[in-house]
Amino acid sequence: MTTSFDIKRPYSALSKRSRSTESNRSNSSQSARKASEERMDEAYCVPAFLRLSRQEILEKFHELEWQQRDRILESTREPDPDSLWAVEQTADAKARNRYTNVLPWANNRIHLQVPPEHCDYINASPIILSKGKKYIATQGPKEGQFSHIWRMIWHETANPAVIVMLTQTWEAGRDKCFQYFPEDLNTNDELTINDDDEFGDGFKATVKLLSLSQDVASQSTIRKMLLTVNGEQKMVWHLLFSGWPDFCIPEGENQSALLRLIKMSEDYNNVGSPRIVHCSAGVGRTGTFIALDHLLQELDSGSIEEAINKEPHFDPVFDTVNKLREQRMTMVQSDSQLAFVYQVLREKWLEKKTIAPSPEVTEEVEPRPPGAFPED
Repeated sequence: MTTSFDIKRPYSALSKRSRSTESNRSNSSQSARKASEERMDEAYCVPAFLRLSRQEILEKFHELEWQQRDRILESTREPDPDSLWAVEQTADAKARNRYTNVLPWANNRIHLQVPPEHCDYINASPIILSKGKKYIATQGPKEGQFSHIWRMIWHETANPAVIVMLTQTWEAGRDKCFQYFPEDLNTNDELTINDDDEFGDGFKATVKLLSLSQDVASQSTIRKMLLTVNGEQKMVWHLLFSGWPDFCIPEGENQSALLRLIKMSEDYNNVGSPRIVHCSAGVGRTGTFIALDHLLQELDSGSIEEAINKEPHFDPVFDTVNKLREQRMTMVQSDSQLAFVYQVLREKWLEKKTIAPSPEVTEEVEPRPPGAFPED
C-alpha cells in the first residue's frame, strides 16, 4: 500500500542566508541612492523644502488639514456671515452643490449676475496668488444647472476665455460632471443655454463648436467654441485633460502632458482674465493644477530662490497651498497630490540648475529617477 504525503521543502540556513543577502543588497542600493541624492542636493543647492522626505510631506499635509478643520469648526460653532470662513446654508445654495462637504467660503465666491430676487449662488471661487494671474476654481456643472457656468464665463472672463477641465464626465462608474459643452462636430446644432429663462432677465445664449482637435503632447482634447449672448460673441477655448484619475496623480508621460497643458492654457488665455479650472469637486486636481501653475512661474522668475535666500526654511509649496485653502476649502485634496507638487518643483529645480552644470560635479552625480522621493 502506498501512502502519499505533502512534502514541504525544509527551511534551510541556505535560504535564510539568501534572503539576508537580498536584504543587504536592497539596503545597500537604497543607501547608495540616498548618498547620490545628497550629493546632488549639495551640488545644485537644493533648498530645504525640496529635500523633505515623504513622511515629512505627510506631516505638512496633516498640518494643512488641521488648519482647515479649525476654519470649518469656527464657521459652525459661531455662525457669523462676516467671518472669512462662513459658508452658504440656504436651501437653494445646498441644492446647487455637487458634494455636501465641498463649499466655497461665502465671502470669497463668485456671485452670478442675476436679478436681486433670485439666488446668485454658484459653487465657484475666485483665486489670486500673484499679480497678473487669476483663476476661478469651480465644481463640475450639475445637470439642470449647467447654464450657470456659461453665465459666469460670460460675465467674469475676457475674450477669449479658457476653461481647463481635469475630469471626465464619467469616472469609475460615477457621474463626475455634466456634459455642458458640444461634444463633436458631427452635428451643426448649437447648444442652447437657458432656453427657459430661469432668472427672468432675458439671458439666453448659444454655444457653437468651431473646431475639435487632439493635442498628443498635452493629452488634451481642444475645443474652440463660440459663445453668443443676445447677439454679442465671445471665443471660448475648452481644454479637456485625459491623464488624471480622481484622487491620483499624473505619472510618466501624463506628468509631462500636464505641464504642457498648464503652459498651453496660459498661452490661449487673455492676459489678466481668470482661467476657469474645474474637476468634479473643484478642489483636488483643480487646486493642484493652480498650485503648480503659480509655483512653476515663481521658480522660473527666480522669486522662489530670492525668498529662500532671505529665509532658508521658507516652504513656498506649503505657503501656496495654505493660501489656496484660505480662498477655497480643501484645495490640493490629498497628501499624494501635495507630494506631487513637491516632486515636480524638485525636478524642475534640478532641471534649471543642470542646464549649465558645474564641471567639478558632472561626473560624480548620478541622474535622479523621475518621480522618486528622498528616502524616509
